[in-house]
Amino acid sequence: MATTTVKSSLPGGLLPVVIAFLLMTTPVLYVSCDIVTADVNAFACPYDGCDYIATIPAGTAVFVYCIANGVDVNGDSQWDYVGLTSDGNLVGYVSDYYVDCDGVACVGQSC
Repeated sequence: MATTTVKSSLPGGLLPVVIAFLLMTTPVLYVSCDIVTADVNAFACPYDGCDYIATIPAGTAVFVYCIANGVDVNGDSQWDYVGLTSDGNLVGYVSDYYVDCDGVACVGQSC
């Protein structure tokens, strides 16, 4: 069996540096969390005056794709852009007040 060698066009020793940089700066795609209170409405933007998209039942597992600042809900102005874990479809923005990431603050890339 023949072996193929792939050569980098980068100057010697630079390829590992580029790979390390990409690994350190590539954001996490999502965080798995749960809706923790009563049913929650998801919206097209990070406040409840925007178009309603869906109601997510309490206890539903969701992915948090990114976070945005929005209207304050009970002292929490962070909104999470979530998708349902059951089908992976994007749903919309939900106030972080209603989302639990196993007791850890939902942090991530900005929307």
